Amino acid sequence: MLALSLGLAAACPHLPIAAIGTTVQDPPAVIFVDARHGKDKNSGDARHPLASISAALARIPEPVVETVTIQLAGGVYDTTGGVQMPERSLQLMRRMRPGVVVRLIATDAKDPAVLAWPGDEMVLVSDGTWSLANVQIGSFTKAQRRGITVLGPGHVELRNTTFRLRSNSDAAIWAQRGGLVTLRGAIAVNEQLHDKAEAETFSGLLATDHGIIEFGETDGASLELGNGSLSVRTYGIIRLGCARARITCWTQSNNFAINSSGRIDVRNTPVVLRAWLRNNTPIGLEHDGHLLAEDARITIVGPNDSAIALQKASTFTCNDLALEGEFGHTIWASSGSMFVGRFLGDVGKVSASTGAAIHIEKVGGKVVGPVEARSGGVVSLPDRVIRSD
Repeated sequence: MLALSLGLAAACPHLPIAAIGTTVQDPPAVIFVDARHGKDKNSGDARHPLASISAALARIPEPVVETVTIQLAGGVYDTTGGVQMPERSLQLMRRMRPGVVVRLIATDAKDPAVLAWPGDEMVLVSDGTWSLANVQIGSFTKAQRRGITVLGPGHVELRNTTFRLRSNSDAAIWAQRGGLVTLRGAIAVNEQLHDKAEAETFSGLLATDHGIIEFGETDGASLELGNGSLSVRTYGIIRLGCARARITCWTQSNNFAINSSGRIDVRNTPVVLRAWLRNNTPIGLEHDGHLLAEDARITIVGPNDSAIALQKASTFTCNDLALEGEFGHTIWASSGSMFVGRFLGDVGKVSASTGAAIHIEKVGGKVVGPVEARSGGVVSLPDRVIRSD
């Protein structure tokens, strides 16, 4: 039988091994990795862990037919291990049967596994379904720019994940080209920077080209960005739906930056936005951007020249908005954009121009204005409507 198989292999060198009668060994259900005490030549069981994540991944065949867990001991992983992938980029890609997941889980939430290799793209997910839990991505050095990039058809679930990254404008999580990211538990991105941030410490969430970032649960789930933004463009989508979110920005980026048919759905989440630069705009939409905040409360902390700015056929609908601090404009809209919502306190300057429509359904305080409508703009207040001449 062996001779027959060898003969077939020689005659058909392009046939996969499985096609000539050889059985591929199934991986263990759990593979153990310990950067401090493991060795990549070990078996990978609990008593003999591997040293690197890439060595564990190399034990998983393709396609993956059953769920596999890679158990990560606490400690600093300063390289992927370089087994069948670069040492500076963890590449997660396997064909999997429906419902199958490869899980990378740190053993102890109090002793996280810290992915600390230098790299412009620390983790790349491009195929299969992956889950990371109790992991810290980055150690806050300038050599670590982007945390996770997810490309379609890749899907990654992040649970209780912390990011420590440094850049001028890059992302902790970037979902693009149909990639899907599901968030659960506490997601923290440089959350220690809410009150003070140095240069080159920006790290946000970005969805582009039909990529999606969304929370998969509410209870116990939260989002903290100490110096970053939620940014969407070209049909990218970010959906919240967690118990709370706080987004602080120290750069020129809007806290909610929505462009080119991108969409943010706040989904019942209490959100606090603070832009420390006065000339920044906490909520900024343009080029058919969409922001939906039904059954949500958004608090914007100033001072800023404008709290909300809508341009070029963008839309923003919401339930409750609270402004804390001074703002040159409460809301400014132009070029066919539309706003519908309620303010819990006073409403300052409101401007609608070039066919834009601002509909303020309720004002908890006073309209201190001024209120302007120009070039076909309309502003609708609870007690009156202002139209341009």
